[in-house]
Amino acid sequence: MTNLGELASGPPLEAAIIGGGINGAAIAREMASRGMRVALFEKDDFGFGTTWRSTKLIHGGLRYLEHGDVRLVLESLRERKWLLRTRPHLVQPLRFLLPTLPWTRRPAWQVGLGLTIYDVLAAGGGLPFHRRVSTKRASELAPGIRENSGGFTFYDARALAPERLALELALEARAMGAAVFNHTSVTALDCQAGKVVGIAVEAGGALWRVSTKRVINAGGPWVDAVARLAEPEATAILGVTRGTHLVLEPEVLPTRAAVLSTARSDGRVFFAIPQGRLLLVGTTDERFEREPGSVAPTRHEVDYLLEEAQELFPAAGLGKKQVRYAYAGLRPLIRGKEGPAAAISRRHDVLDHGERGGPGGLYSVVGGKLSTFRPLAREAAGRVDRRRQTRAPLTRLPRHAFAGPSRNLRIYGPAAGEVAALGEDLICEHEGVTVGQVRHAIKNEMATTLSDIMLRRTGLGWTAGRGLCCAKDVASLAARDLGWGTEERAAQLEKFHEDVRRNLPNVDEVLT
Repeated sequence: MTNLGELASGPPLEAAIIGGGINGAAIAREMASRGMRVALFEKDDFGFGTTWRSTKLIHGGLRYLEHGDVRLVLESLRERKWLLRTRPHLVQPLRFLLPTLPWTRRPAWQVGLGLTIYDVLAAGGGLPFHRRVSTKRASELAPGIRENSGGFTFYDARALAPERLALELALEARAMGAAVFNHTSVTALDCQAGKVVGIAVEAGGALWRVSTKRVINAGGPWVDAVARLAEPEATAILGVTRGTHLVLEPEVLPTRAAVLSTARSDGRVFFAIPQGRLLLVGTTDERFEREPGSVAPTRHEVDYLLEEAQELFPAAGLGKKQVRYAYAGLRPLIRGKEGPAAAISRRHDVLDHGERGGPGGLYSVVGGKLSTFRPLAREAAGRVDRRRQTRAPLTRLPRHAFAGPSRNLRIYGPAAGEVAALGEDLICEHEGVTVGQVRHAIKNEMATTLSDIMLRRTGLGWTAGRGLCCAKDVASLAARDLGWGTEERAAQLEKFHEDVRRNLPNVDEVLT
């Protein structure tokens, strides 16, 4: 595995990719598959930014039909089919109920027509077509739902752990020859004669300068900040919006199916998605102009989502006592005209700064969504070198589905057996997480901090208790494998608690 010192003393990279979210990881994977000498740099951890904080849906773009964007819908449906086939351990079908409520914006015939068109576009995708359902059937699917007039069911898909999807792509890129780094910041872009020639990289208090012919800026919400390393006066290219979600733990789940509805107060799209014994509700869509690292749920958003959940499930007893945490993420979309945030295009683009009067060899990735990383990666790779074709498929097919006793191990797909072999004793009895999962994160998945392990490898942070019940035990195990002394273990625990308060705050921890 190439280290930073070897990278700095070696020949120039063909491309340095900045940002280890789903798009940056996919671009690294695609370029490596074409035999290119590339490196991926992520300042925090893989999937940390937008990827980690989404609604976790791999949807075909039903909402985009409203805007007549058939091409984006077709692309989304094609990628949904591909993900269901190639990543069944991480992407699974999800049945939705679309109820007809007193405040539903569109008449039933119009909704049915839209779903019929959606079915036609998705033909051959392997999921059932939509169905009209009666009031009785709607109430069976969602016992806690408000009085309704029936509605429709249809299928889309969800990612069980989007951050692990990004991680898999990054690790596959490394296996194909890419140099891959997390917790490594790019602090400067070096330009000569109007072209990018290198980058400055900081990790562990040391600084390296790495030569590169091109830079792919896949910084997500930080795209503008990265671009300004080369062009301090560059015009903003992002139209960032914030989406906030709540995770509740009702005494009894009010729905068996995922519910797609509209908010009673303002007509926004509103989701309620069962996740085990938890219920995910969201989302907001507000323009965001501040520093991306400051994103956090607001009290207004928490109140709004909770009130809408109560309107949808009035008898479920949902209140602040049932809220386990909230989280907020940013959508790094293409900057557009003033107007509703929801109207900003979800299409992706790869911008050539040289064509816009900036430094040659610098490309910025903007827009897109969780499910369309593959076509974006192909476009980015094609911009860099149109001559080379893919030498290997973007993913290997899982060799088998894990059928062992632990539900948690299934998210590892073909690697589940390796994880089990590292230790099947439970380290968190509440959530069924094993010693092997922690050791696998350290040994095989580039986890170097307690937050990496808890929040983005094992998924403990996403549970009702946010992993706080077992953090000390995980830290003790990690300390042995990572060589932490007493002081470092304490520092890692403190940092994890800080990360939980900042990224997954409970109601009392929401500050603004």
